[in-house]
Amino acid sequence: MGTRWTTARTLGIGVVVALLLSGCGARFDKSDVSAGADQGLGAAPARPTTTAKGAADESGPVAPGPAPGVTADSIKIGYLLPLTGAAPIPSNFDKGVKVYWNSVNRQGGIFGRKIQVVVEDTQSSASVGKDKAKKLVEEDKVFTIVVLDRLENQQAIGAYLDGRKVPNIEIQTPANLAKSQTWTFGVTIDHAVQGRLIADYFVHVLRAENVGVIYENAPALSPGRNAFATEIGKLKAKVAYNRAIDPQANDFSNEALGLKQAGATAVWLYMAPTLAAKLANQADAAGYHPTWFANSISWAFDLVLKVAPTGLSGARAFSPWLPLADPRTDTYQREYRSQYGEAPDDLGLVGWGVGQIVGKGIERAGKDLGQNGFRNAMQHLEFAPDLWAPVSFRPGVREGANVVAVLKQDGDHWALERDFAGSF
Repeated sequence: MGTRWTTARTLGIGVVVALLLSGCGARFDKSDVSAGADQGLGAAPARPTTTAKGAADESGPVAPGPAPGVTADSIKIGYLLPLTGAAPIPSNFDKGVKVYWNSVNRQGGIFGRKIQVVVEDTQSSASVGKDKAKKLVEEDKVFTIVVLDRLENQQAIGAYLDGRKVPNIEIQTPANLAKSQTWTFGVTIDHAVQGRLIADYFVHVLRAENVGVIYENAPALSPGRNAFATEIGKLKAKVAYNRAIDPQANDFSNEALGLKQAGATAVWLYMAPTLAAKLANQADAAGYHPTWFANSISWAFDLVLKVAPTGLSGARAFSPWLPLADPRTDTYQREYRSQYGEAPDDLGLVGWGVGQIVGKGIERAGKDLGQNGFRNAMQHLEFAPDLWAPVSFRPGVREGANVVAVLKQDGDHWALERDFAGSF
């Protein structure tokens, strides 16, 4: 059964297994943001206020096209999220989405249309995800769909929605997204591009000569790992330790010993947060402490540092969002406090950032809203959100955010080491 929000509370954007904390069940309140919701939030921008360009196709104006889920006063958006299954999303992810869309709705929506959200549970399964995508399209008749799941599931769901000509926003960007997949837009770094960039950071910034990579045994992660290894070789460094792990395992003492014996001074943990914390803690207990590294959409959340405060000390991470300590998150933090009456956490940054991108795409499509116009607006969107990596789409390019911020562990939270960059 899907969850429809019809009163005061909103959906949560989650993050795939690469960033999900095991044991944190996904729970959404039964009420959430709706076309008529007005939470009386503080003065928040009705729509993103940063600069965005591009709405017309280079070949001329584009007809708006079909507009399912769009009425004179509302726009219905679907979200496909792993609420249950192998990688359920933490419940706190919903707060960032709620804060953003409620701020938009309170100020009148987008061209007078307020946002309704319908969320469906993929159960961390590609086949279930495609079934739920079909439901959102055929029964709920949503206008566009945001997808967050394991990378391999996102690939399958995105391909399905592209075949149905439904605009879909993929939070995880698969490696080498096909140019023919013209209805799909990735808003985080391509995994193969990221693999090369991690290698550059290890060698040029950390000055590492012997490096390691430990990864969950999933084929979808191969392009990133292969790009990493190739780039390390080009830079005259060495991948001294390269090993897959079983995501159901609890004992990583052999991996810790292998890394120590190999002399790896920087290690990429290409895995879920719980696994990364366990491995780092066990390695620390064995007297081994390299610079641990997290890829984008992974374990760069403050909560993870509380699980492994010593094991992950000195860790670095690539991230599509800024840390809470950065003043550019102030608008999000003010809105969060206004709605919840409590200090914000960094889990909600995901919902806020992606909401801004989707909202800007809808805005740039214009008042005469249709799926063709929205797809065209996204295809030409250049936009710097408040706290998310800048996106830059153009004809043939549907991986719009091939830059990352670099975060560094600072006590029990992450701090900004380097601003968004695409090279080191």
